Amino acid sequence: MKSSNSKSIFPSSNQLFYDLFNDAAANVTEMARLLDEAVNSPTSYEQKFNFAHIDKLKFKSYEITHRVFNESGRMLISPFGRKDMCDLASAIDDVADRITMAARRINLYNVPAITQPIINLAGLILTASTELEKAVNTMNELSRSAEIFETCANIKRIEADADRVYNTAFADLLANQTDAIELIKYTDVFVAMETATDACEDATLIIESILIKMG
Repeated sequence: MKSSNSKSIFPSSNQLFYDLFNDAAANVTEMARLLDEAVNSPTSYEQKFNFAHIDKLKFKSYEITHRVFNESGRMLISPFGRKDMCDLASAIDDVADRITMAARRINLYNVPAITQPIINLAGLILTASTELEKAVNTMNELSRSAEIFETCANIKRIEADADRVYNTAFADLLANQTDAIELIKYTDVFVAMETATDACEDATLIIESILIKMG
């Protein structure tokens, strides 16, 4: 018989949901990896290929979220409540939304140059998404709650780093960019990228809430 310390947040009878959350988090990490590759791509062709793949994975994120909503409405979930499940699924999907928005703005705005702040923000999005996936993957063991809380704290630190990159980049734009259209383009790109790390932090708040309820 399993000890109570190894009890799963996702009940064993509902392994389906654990797998769905793992898939959703892994999908977000892959989207973030593609965004990072896109802004570091040596050619426009490779960049656009990665952007197109991000769009496809966004649809996959929607499908996973929709399935969580449907399955949680049909099955008895105990002790992990339906609202918490839907909130977590929505939070992960929101990260996918923000990554997609950042990719689309870089692509559609046809920004004249991929600047260092864009590269830095893409790297931070990837790091935050990877940490979010780690937190979700670890949620099957309550005995590892301290590890999950630490991973959530890491994501919050990454979000703070993204804030600093955004603020510095925006200040530099205001000081040096004389073309109003280019100023708007870069500002929108920076905002979209920074909000992707915000979304990762928002997901940690849901995870922490679940841990506290299950503790």
